[in-house]
Amino acid sequence: MSTINEKTSRLFKAATLSDDDLGYPNGVEFVPADEEWADEVVWRNLAEGRATLVVDEEIELLLAPRPRTVLDRLRHRVAVNIASRVDGHATPYATACRLGRRPVRELRQLSGVA
Repeated sequence: MSTINEKTSRLFKAATLSDDDLGYPNGVEFVPADEEWADEVVWRNLAEGRATLVVDEEIELLLAPRPRTVLDRLRHRVAVNIASRVDGHATPYATACRLGRRPVRELRQLSGVA
């Protein structure tokens, strides 16, 4: 099991078992960024309107989908608000963006990690 998978499991358990509100929206799905299937799962969640937490080694990105317009559907894009979390603490801001069918790959390219 990779360190990112372990971190994803740890965050999921903390969110599920904690009595405190950790700031995750209801029904959020936790996805490790290093898996081959991550793009497919994140795209499906966003297209269905479900928030998704993409977990990487040093940062977590909370992707909260916004309502899709007709143009978004035609272009196979999803409007999202992206909020980063470092060491389990949310940052006070979010960035609006539109992502396509390979959201994890696009996020890596946008951040220069590709």
